Formats: sequence, C-alpha cells, structure tokens
Amino acid sequence: MKASAIIAAAGEGKRLGKRIPKAFVSLKGRPLLFHSLKTFSTLPFVAEIILVLPEKWIAPTLRRWGPQLARLKVVKIVPGGKRRQDSVWNGLRCAEAPLVLVHDAARPFVTGELILRVARAAERYGAAIAGVRAKDTIKVVDAGGVIRSTPDRAHLWHAQTPQGFRRELLKRAYRKAGRREATDEAQLVERSGGRVRMARKKSALTSAPDTLYRDIRSVLEAARHSAYRAVNAAM
Repeated sequence: MKASAIIAAAGEGKRLGKRIPKAFVSLKGRPLLFHSLKTFSTLPFVAEIILVLPEKWIAPTLRRWGPQLARLKVVKIVPGGKRRQDSVWNGLRCAEAPLVLVHDAARPFVTGELILRVARAAERYGAAIAGVRAKDTIKVVDAGGVIRSTPDRAHLWHAQTPQGFRRELLKRAYRKAGRREATDEAQLVERSGGRVRMARKKSALTSAPDTLYRDIRSVLEAARHSAYRAVNAAM
C-alpha cells in the first residue's frame, strides 16, 4: 500500500481572528502544520506529502523551513485555491500514489493508527473517512428558525480528517461534482455516486470534553504573536 498525503494548510485563519494562516500558529514551539507533517512522514506507506499553502506564503516557507520539509517527505508545495475543495484539487493533480489521504493541518493531534485505519479502508472500499459519533442532539431548523425535526443521532457522525480515497476515484468525483460547493471530499464522492465508509476514530480525543478544545484554542491564541513575528521575519 502506497499513499500520497495532501496536507491542506491554505486556510487564512479568519475565524481565529489572525493575521497569519492558522497552520503557522505556534503550538509547542512549532508551527501547527509541522505536527501533522511529522505524524504522516513517519508512516512507511506514505510515499510523499503534498503541502497546500496560501500562495504568498510558499516562498517564505521554503526559505525558512525548506530542508526540514524535505526531511518530512514534502515533495511539493502548491498554492491553495478560492475554496477548500479547489486547494485539495491543486494537490490532487500532483499526487502519484494510488491512494490519496487528505488531512487538515488544523488537526494536529491525528495519530498514525487512525491514518493507517483510514488508508486500509480506502484501499479496500475506495473511499473512507475518519469521524466520531454525534453526542449532541441535532435539530433541523427552517429559514424562519423553527425546529422541523430531530434526527436519530445513532445515525449521525461528525466527519473529520484524514479522508482517504483511491486517487482515480477522487479525480472522477472532482470532474463530475467539483463545481458545486462541498464541505469535504467525501461529499464530492457521494454526489458522483460513490460510497464512502466511516472509519471510526478510537483515539483519546474521541470523547474529549469541550474544555479540551477550549484549551487548544487558548494555546493558539496565546501563541499567535510569536508565530507572526517568526514567519514575518522570513518574508
């Protein structure tokens, strides 16, 4: 089994109120994206990593971290697109392995065990994604703010990354359904008539309380100034 990993790091970090892309915010003394890169690069079946960045950040990133990225199996850095799906497509066009794993750099705590499970399921079934069961009660609300239904949460899952696909299957999905807005690659495969398997996440973060995510956000917020100075100096 061989896979190309596409690390999507082209987000501008607007929801965090940042002046730098969220993938460059410092976490434990390193830019956020390096945590995912390290995990993926240690897996023998990951043959290459394609990093997707905002176009204006590519040159300074190469100047500052080029040798480190090469050691982490990063073979190409490509510019992001207008939408997330456009950014992933830019990376997908460069992928050479028969399997493709798409991961958000903003999810730094991914484990090798989860990546392997998604990859194996994608190899067997064609498409598989990481996810966790919904624990909250979900409501369907109309445009007027009126609750119309309450779906059975036994059938509801939160989609996460990595998301794995046979490369040619994902390319076909993009060609057939890529013009319409999609929130993830799995939705494109679904729209094109494909079936996607859910690879249940078993890590400790599966049942982590909301306070953990608030703590992570606090770390990111506290570190933004130091990260901005470090990267801005390289520009």
